[in-house]
Amino acid sequence: MGFLVFRRPRWVRAAKLFAVTYPLALLVATLALRAIGERWWVTTVALYLPRIVLAAPLPFALGALLALRLRPWLWTQLPAALLLVFPLLGFAVPWPHGSAGASPIRVLSYNVDSGLGGVDRVVAEIDRFSPDVVMLQETGQNPGFEPLLRARFATVSVVDQFILATRYPLSTLTGPDKIPFEGRQRSPRFLRYVLDSPRGPVVFYNVHPVSPRDDFAALRGKDGFVREVISGRVFTGVSAPRIQANSDLRALQVATFTDAARHESGPVVVAGDTNLPGLSPVLARNVSGLVDAFSEAGWGLGYTYPNDRRPWMRIDRVLGSGGVRFSGFQVGDSKASDHLCVVADVWW
Repeated sequence: MGFLVFRRPRWVRAAKLFAVTYPLALLVATLALRAIGERWWVTTVALYLPRIVLAAPLPFALGALLALRLRPWLWTQLPAALLLVFPLLGFAVPWPHGSAGASPIRVLSYNVDSGLGGVDRVVAEIDRFSPDVVMLQETGQNPGFEPLLRARFATVSVVDQFILATRYPLSTLTGPDKIPFEGRQRSPRFLRYVLDSPRGPVVFYNVHPVSPRDDFAALRGKDGFVREVISGRVFTGVSAPRIQANSDLRALQVATFTDAARHESGPVVVAGDTNLPGLSPVLARNVSGLVDAFSEAGWGLGYTYPNDRRPWMRIDRVLGSGGVRFSGFQVGDSKASDHLCVVADVWW
């Protein structure tokens, strides 16, 4: 009798409606992030939120369909699962790529959070991967990095927040001109290096456009994010101009270094903390024509931030152009920084 009550037409209709609307809602969310993204402060913030919460309704939808013996309707959840796993969560299933017999160059990129988690621990993580080229961001001009890296690498360059450490000679170091933004001259936040590798000159870009973190903190207010939501203040858009300006500056910085990389005549590797998660229109627009090491040679989700809890976004990247390909990709696991390092095996 209890099952017959549960099988009432209204419950069946409700389950069918939910089974259809859930994947449609995921499709709308995917399109909003991908098509609008940084052009609206709400979707800008949404880009950086943990998307795994969007999977919460899936087991309930499946359970309801099974309980109501609506097995033919289970197929409606396949699009939901595919939208979750691939565009929203960014799962990568790469095709295997060889290196055509060439010896790859191992590149490690790491936002080290000013060494606050311990310079020794950062260097221990570098040692674990034995890279040929190391590019660090957000070093905070911590003096502890340089002597440890000089003991391990033939070439070390320290400029502002960036450090390059490599086994190869550095033939050229270029700091780009400032870029105008809202009446001020701003740093494009990258450096360009030319290294004399065993296979000839190769250009590296060490990049770190501005982070949205400080501007998003304004959404929390003095009483915390939950209270801001309950009070409705978070929806007034008071922080919108600040968030939008930050996003526009980041987009300009990314456009500056990706445009420069595309105009190089030889092999180019771009690595660093891009501060751009998956589905970002700014990312998609600017890295077109560049090869993503994770997409080509990685596996799984590849999340790198925030490392002080379970990471939920991939913003640290290694990209290539000018014939550059990738035969391997790894993500570190050290707690030395609030980011995880990324490691790519490069060949061309």
